Amino acid sequence: MFFIGIFGIENKEEHIRDINAKICKSCGQYTTYRLYKTYSYFHFFFIKLFKFNENYYAVSRCCNRLFEVPHNIGKNIEKGLQNDIEEKDLIEINMGYNEGVCPNCKNLIHPSFEFCPYCGTKLH
Repeated sequence: MFFIGIFGIENKEEHIRDINAKICKSCGQYTTYRLYKTYSYFHFFFIKLFKFNENYYAVSRCCNRLFEVPHNIGKNIEKGLQNDIEEKDLIEINMGYNEGVCPNCKNLIHPSFEFCPYCGTKLH
């Protein structure tokens, strides 16, 4: 959040919709993708004047992997012109380290962990 007197710029994240009955591109499990839109907006006295920097993301609910969705596809799904995301349209976002996946709960974990912090499964 950034304010200049009565003007400001803020970031926002909105849940667009869930896309059901998909196979996860990352782990191969049956899943649902949650589609989100992030954007920044300029406001005057908390009244949104215009949006900019719109991006769309999908989160796989089985392993919590994050995928970027092309802007035109995300916009079409938001408007109701399209109902599905194809696997080729999902671009996996690397979270900054070589993460692992727990064999039990399928959550992302750091490879140095001895136990999964989500379910307690011994990893090594």
